[in-house]
Amino acid sequence: KGVGKGLLGLVVKPVIGISDAATDVMIGVKGSVQKGGGGLHQRGMHRRQQLRPRRAFYGEERALRAYKLADAIAAALMMKTKLAGDRYLSHCDIGDRVALLSTKRFLILSKDGNETKRIKFKHVKSVEVRSITDESDGKVEVGVAITRRSGKDDMEQVEFITCENKASAIELYTQLKRGISLTVAN
Repeated sequence: KGVGKGLLGLVVKPVIGISDAATDVMIGVKGSVQKGGGGLHQRGMHRRQQLRPRRAFYGEERALRAYKLADAIAAALMMKTKLAGDRYLSHCDIGDRVALLSTKRFLILSKDGNETKRIKFKHVKSVEVRSITDESDGKVEVGVAITRRSGKDDMEQVEFITCENKASAIELYTQLKRGISLTVAN
């Protein structure tokens, strides 16, 4: 009697083990295919949520640098703007706005996330840090003056981006010069 049970167990237990393994694999496949990982939740397991934004890769060569949370957030934000698809270059905090720079162009986002300015580097003739005086109230503002080329009539247009202070204006100027130099090199 004991020998019969032993021989029967020898055959049946591996078959049950294989069917259990197949079931577990199918639950895993179902969980990865279904939205929300239903199979994992059925078994009491939970997906791990991403703890930080993905690392930013820099420039055309997609260089890898030490992880910086601010760059990772800026690169993720860039993918939700009209710069999506461009290669991330850098960003610059200019007070209540942020400048996002790709390898081809840059844009300024307002504090509510609206795009206020977008310029291709190939259209920029020059950039310089300037201080200007507002004629209405006499207040001095510091920022970056961008001289743009106009393709049709070869006229130039100057746009002024105000910055919170001179240090942020110099930082924006430096980043813009870097982006322009990449365009000239190509």
